[in-house]
Amino acid sequence: MNIKLTEAIDKIMTAKRADQLSTVTLADYERVLSRFSGWYQGDVAGLTRDLVREYVVDLRDTGWSKGTVALHVRYLRAFLRWLHVEGYQRENLALAIAAPKKSIRWETLLSRDEFAQLIAACTGEWGLRDRAIILSLVDTGMRRKEFTMLQRDQVVFDDEGAWALLDAETTKAGESRYVIWGTTSAAALYVYLSSREDADPALWVGEQGSMGYHAVYHMLKRRARDADLNPRRVHPHLLRKMFASWWVESGGDEQRLLTLGGWSGPEMLRVYVRLGALDQLRRGHSNYGPVNNNFGEQL
Repeated sequence: MNIKLTEAIDKIMTAKRADQLSTVTLADYERVLSRFSGWYQGDVAGLTRDLVREYVVDLRDTGWSKGTVALHVRYLRAFLRWLHVEGYQRENLALAIAAPKKSIRWETLLSRDEFAQLIAACTGEWGLRDRAIILSLVDTGMRRKEFTMLQRDQVVFDDEGAWALLDAETTKAGESRYVIWGTTSAAALYVYLSSREDADPALWVGEQGSMGYHAVYHMLKRRARDADLNPRRVHPHLLRKMFASWWVESGGDEQRLLTLGGWSGPEMLRVYVRLGALDQLRRGHSNYGPVNNNFGEQL
C-alpha cells in the first residue's frame, strides 16, 4: 500500500484525534510532522533507514535545544512505528534511530529572597497582573500552556483560597485535574481580577487581549530584569520546578503533589525536587561541615 507522506500524516492525525489525545499533544504531532513533510515530499514507500537518519542529522544541525530536538525525534519515531503497524511500511523505521534520552535542565532555583525580589518588582502598569501570575505559577504548578488557556469562569474563590478544574483538552496528559491557589496567591488573583474593566473571558490579558504562551515567558524576563535578577534564570518552567521542590521541602506528600502537578509518575517529579536540594544541603553543611566544625577560623 503506497501513499504520499502528506496523506499518511492526515491519516495519523485523524487516528490520534479518534484516540482523544490532548490538544497539546496533537499540536506537537502537527508541528513535528509538518517539518518532516517539508523535508521529504515523496511516497511513504520511498522512506528508508538512511533517509530517516539523514533527517535526524538535519534536526541536530538546526541549532535547536536538545529538548526540542528530542521532542521531534520522539514524535517522528511514533509516526514511523504507526506506519509499520498500519501496514503502510513493511519495516519499522523507528528502529533506525535511538530513542532520545530524557534531557534534564539542571538549574538553581530562586532563593526565597530572590523570589521576594521578583514579586516586589511587579509595580506600575500590569503590576497587579504580573504579581498574580508569578504567585499563581508557583502555587499551582501549572504548565505554561495549561496556565494561559485558563478562563475567568473556571476559577472558584472560597474561604480557603481558590481552585479550578482544568479541562482534559488543555492538559498534557489529556485528563482533567484540579489546581489550587492558597489564600495569599488567591488574594493576589482576586485583586487583579477586580481591577479589570474588560469583558474578555481569558484569565490573563494584556494590551492585545488574552495572553498567549510567549507573552507570559517575556513578562517574566522583563520582571526579572526589573528585580536585578539574571533573566536567563527566570522562566515559567522554573516556577513549576519550585512548586514541586517547595512542596516537598515544606513536608508535603508526593502522591498529592503528583496529582496537583499532573505528573504521570514520580521519575520526573523527583528530578525537580532534587533541583531544590542545594539550599537544604548548604544549610546542613553550615551545621555539620567537617572543616568549619573542627577548625572554625583557625586555618
